[in-house]
Amino acid sequence: MNKNEKQFKLFIIYYRSMCGISLCIYGYNLPSLSHRGPDSESSLIKDNLQFTHNLLSIVGENVKQPFEDQGVFLANCEIYNWKELCIKYDIKARNDAEFIFKYLESQDKIEITKLMNELDGDYACIYYRDNTIYAFRDPLGVFPLFYSLNPLIFSSERIEELIELHPRTILIHNVKTKKTKIKYNDFFSLIPSSSSYKEINNLLSKSVEKRIVDNPIILFSGGIDSQYLALKSRELGYEPTLITSYSKDSEDIKYARDFSNEYSFKLNEIEFKKENIEKDIKKIMERISSCDSVKVGIAIPIYYACSLSQKFKSKVIFSGSGADEIFGGYHRFKAENEIKNELISSLRDIYERDLYRNNSLAMTFSKEMRVPYLDKSLVLSSLSLDRKELYEKKILRDILKNEFKINDKYYMRPKKAAQYGTKSMNLLRSLSTKNITSHLFNLHRKKNIKLGALYTGGKDSAYALYLMKQRNYEISCLISIKSKNQDSYMYHTPEIDRVKEHAHKMNIPLILIETSGEKEEELKQLKEALEKAKEKYKIEGVITGALFSEYQRQRIETISDKIGLRVFFPLWHVDQELHMRRLLKDKFKFIFTKVAAEGLDNSWLNREITEKDIEELIKLNKKYGVNVAGEGGEFESFVIDCPLFK
Repeated sequence: MNKNEKQFKLFIIYYRSMCGISLCIYGYNLPSLSHRGPDSESSLIKDNLQFTHNLLSIVGENVKQPFEDQGVFLANCEIYNWKELCIKYDIKARNDAEFIFKYLESQDKIEITKLMNELDGDYACIYYRDNTIYAFRDPLGVFPLFYSLNPLIFSSERIEELIELHPRTILIHNVKTKKTKIKYNDFFSLIPSSSSYKEINNLLSKSVEKRIVDNPIILFSGGIDSQYLALKSRELGYEPTLITSYSKDSEDIKYARDFSNEYSFKLNEIEFKKENIEKDIKKIMERISSCDSVKVGIAIPIYYACSLSQKFKSKVIFSGSGADEIFGGYHRFKAENEIKNELISSLRDIYERDLYRNNSLAMTFSKEMRVPYLDKSLVLSSLSLDRKELYEKKILRDILKNEFKINDKYYMRPKKAAQYGTKSMNLLRSLSTKNITSHLFNLHRKKNIKLGALYTGGKDSAYALYLMKQRNYEISCLISIKSKNQDSYMYHTPEIDRVKEHAHKMNIPLILIETSGEKEEELKQLKEALEKAKEKYKIEGVITGALFSEYQRQRIETISDKIGLRVFFPLWHVDQELHMRRLLKDKFKFIFTKVAAEGLDNSWLNREITEKDIEELIKLNKKYGVNVAGEGGEFESFVIDCPLFK
């Protein structure tokens, strides 16, 4: 009997599961994660630390966690190549979690990055050995993990004041010395040089095949992402259960019904009304840990569809999340000269923007949400496609057309965001006669995650901060860089010293760091400032007022990603004329402190900008090509009053 034949005997007990994991100081009263794992709960105490595992068994026999030997291990994982890795490393394991545990146990010097690069699947893991905790996740953040170091807590859900572990960082914390290291795993550096239709079609098919279970449930909107999942599931020999939620006169339900009827799928429907939302909205916000109106608007149809899933035996729900990010589905991608940068930008923050929300809503009903479009190999290959294949998800539409021969009215359906396709946002707004954002906050009474604002004192950085504050995000600090180079590529220089006055007027702490302003070298000071903000003010993300500068965006995102911060671009690619008018409408008063363009003379300096001035800028745009919002460096601005000031 050869080695491979011997190894085969190890896989008979193979099972799939989803679960909740937590770690805390023994005796700390953590909220239960039983809804994430109703099938069993087991705990282990070592060195005054309590490790707890709640199991949701999907297929087969349970292999009990936590694992203990030299160290202690907890995992919430779905690893699809664990058998092959067992053979490669000559490890005997009964399931994927036990493989990771035994692999780590076999290492004299623990190297997480190498392991992460080999794992194919989704995971969130905690390993404790020699007084040191190692915490890591899959690089897109499909499975959640949150933590606090004081008090020491790790959990699959955002409870207490926990912050989210950034998916491309590995946290290493010594519980004795209290020293912490953050290692970065540069996932996007693995993008291959090129890809093709044939390769994407093959990878997408394999992604569904390795995630599928008997009678899978599919979150079905009638859009092309869920169309593919339904058709591919049937092609693989399964009859999927389609679930959808809708409100009166919504567009999604019409497409979902027509498609299901034409291709003989059984569609299971649940209607939600204003009175349903009024009753459930607090619970929904609590589950997704957010009162961001956009997140809540999307959460509503997902919540009701997942509630319907309780009728069915399968514990797995397939979702089309990620298709827009890998195939260029969003409207804003059309304007991109380099669409791949935009795709990577969207993929960087999908964990905080979408995945935790969806995961939590499914787990409310003890179901696992699987996302075939975020398969590791598929994501990387999609980013190496020719750009013409990416606009408006052309490659996915071609797959539906060529491989499944469906009616063009379905595969050519335009993109429609869930909150608009189901009209959930209309119903949400109808809950209050005033501002829906304020209404949601009054119901939830918790701010969204803590953010730092890259701040210059100019109109764009101030307005970006304002917009995020309007969405109930907690602005914990301002971050300003003072450059000695008046022509800095990265930083606004006029009146930068006056940001101290703005910080005082807003009652927000300021981190101000100086830089020589040498190109690229000046980024070191930005990294220093962001690290300081993360350490001192516990921020999880940073706001920038960039509108069109790809140079600034790429550098801010790259630095932020490496230190575990999400970047928010609330003004990215907004219409410049509309942006200027909104500033005045929202009572922002500002002046120009520098002008450098044809048609702009000294008379523009140091006077408050009015609607009349905007009209003049529009004329200059037509005559000389002047950017109405100054995005070409035509002018620099400074805010002299706004609603943020006390």
